[in-house]
Amino acid sequence: MTSIKKKIQLSIFGLCLVSPAIAEVQNLETLNKKFPPVKDFDHSAEMLSVAETMTEGVPEGAMTVQPIEVSGQPFKKAITVDIKKPGASPWAVRLKFTEKHHWQKGETGIIAFYARTLATKNPFGASSLLLQYKPAYDDWRGHVQRDLFLTKEWKLITIPFETQIDVPNTPNTQLQLFFGGVEPQTIQLADLHVFSYGKSTPLAKLPLSKTYYPGIEDDAPWRKAALKRIQKLRTAQFKLKLTDSQGKPISNAKVHLTLKRHKFGFGAAVRSEEMAVGANGVSQKRRDQYAEILNKTCSKITPTNGMKWKLYAQMKNNLEQLLTWCKKHDMTVRGHVLIWPGFARLPEGYNLYKKNKTAFRKDLVDHIKKFTNLYPDTFSEWDVMNEPYTEHEFMDLLGKEVVLEWFQTAQSPKYLSYINDYGILSDNNSEHRKNYHYWIDYIVKNKAPLDGIGFQGHFKSPVPPEEILHRIDSFGKYGKKMQITEFDFDYPDTELQAKFFEDFLILIYSHPLMSAHINWIFLADNFRPTAALYDRDFKPTPMGKVWEKLLTQTWHTEKSLVSGKDGAVSTRGYKGLYEVTVELGGKKQTFSLMLDDNTTKKLVVSAK
Repeated sequence: MTSIKKKIQLSIFGLCLVSPAIAEVQNLETLNKKFPPVKDFDHSAEMLSVAETMTEGVPEGAMTVQPIEVSGQPFKKAITVDIKKPGASPWAVRLKFTEKHHWQKGETGIIAFYARTLATKNPFGASSLLLQYKPAYDDWRGHVQRDLFLTKEWKLITIPFETQIDVPNTPNTQLQLFFGGVEPQTIQLADLHVFSYGKSTPLAKLPLSKTYYPGIEDDAPWRKAALKRIQKLRTAQFKLKLTDSQGKPISNAKVHLTLKRHKFGFGAAVRSEEMAVGANGVSQKRRDQYAEILNKTCSKITPTNGMKWKLYAQMKNNLEQLLTWCKKHDMTVRGHVLIWPGFARLPEGYNLYKKNKTAFRKDLVDHIKKFTNLYPDTFSEWDVMNEPYTEHEFMDLLGKEVVLEWFQTAQSPKYLSYINDYGILSDNNSEHRKNYHYWIDYIVKNKAPLDGIGFQGHFKSPVPPEEILHRIDSFGKYGKKMQITEFDFDYPDTELQAKFFEDFLILIYSHPLMSAHINWIFLADNFRPTAALYDRDFKPTPMGKVWEKLLTQTWHTEKSLVSGKDGAVSTRGYKGLYEVTVELGGKKQTFSLMLDDNTTKKLVVSAK
């Protein structure tokens, strides 16, 4: 789960928590006529002046900003931003604008400007910038943040928002355009404004630019290739031979096959209190509804917080009920997390690290031993270490070699050992990806047991599918299993949200090293309700409808066959656990069978 630092970086619309209407406008003149602002913070002249304060703190030689004349557009002047040395961090190369305005809770506004790309060295054609608008202090709730992919044609970009916090004591508000952490690129910008509507115009009425990402096209080559890989990798030939107790073939028997659980780990992070009897006043009806949607689509479950050291004691009773339910319903369970190496992740009141480093180091090892043995044969895998990019206080205190000790201690034939981090597939932060490679490389080279690589996948904006594929493949050199451990996508355009989610699932399911996709906000909560697959009444959101369609229709197998003279039936299906019903002479018999690679099974059927 996210740290506070991570929340600051990943909050996509911390100010904007309600989905606005998707109603594009083509130019600022139309925008101002339809939606006259109460205030207009016009940064156009400031942008054209290339003031030093705009590029304050930018490394020398990282970029150049040049004013230009423009014809044939609703504006006459623009700037060309040539990002020559983006660097590894998204935050270093930027343009910064400041306003003296104190936003109040409930006010709405729009950030609007024209933009286009001239050139990019990104191999997939993605020219991008990261926009951030916030009070001049680090409160993640005060962020409007969006990664934008630009086209070659000029386009008016409008980003509506609604403030969710009062910031009356803030001396100013900052609008920053970040260009770091990506490939060198050249883009153009014009007519930068922030419009305030006070509390007079509801967010739902304000126009939002439709988002584009390279690879969204219906005929995109990456998607065609991925769908072919799915058929090759995720399906297999299923051959059954029916005989009686004497081994004689049984012909003309009706055979019905239904996929009950995918082998691939399609799953959900589940709050244990939602599935525990008597927990927080949750009714049996609600538990049954939740169980129904989990059973319908999932084959894997992650308790969201129950196995975290800091929270385990208070969640133990609810957690154990969830684990019992998972076992009863053939759900694979992954453990999250053994070591989250930040002092804030330790139980309340725990301060051994301040008193005795040696004892603290031993306590971490003992914690791993204890937690991996609390529920024997329950967990198929464990996140041994979580988020080392931002959470590294344990390593700073004890030395990096303690990481090897953790993985050596966790090694077991009963489960797989994973490393887990955020921002690898979802953010334009090459520094973060480099750090993840560093730790995996360090573990592998020192021969500590590492079975799998976890990518959390908290998306704030879409990323081109080919870019995601490229990032995944860069970790393929380690030869480890991979999975998406904590996916969510909080975005105001629900149509785009569903489209990208479908593309992401296709891409992940098609990758030969991927073994699972876990949705972190499966059921709506108070943290990011618009990122959920199901609302609080268990109705599927647009993303939830994609999820159900793919898993219950597109990637589902249910067939009725009749055995031949040799007693055989044969078909191709998606790999997983099947319920097989054989009907002969009016009598039905049911079998449970696993289809993995091409499978031939002999079923002994009673002929009486």
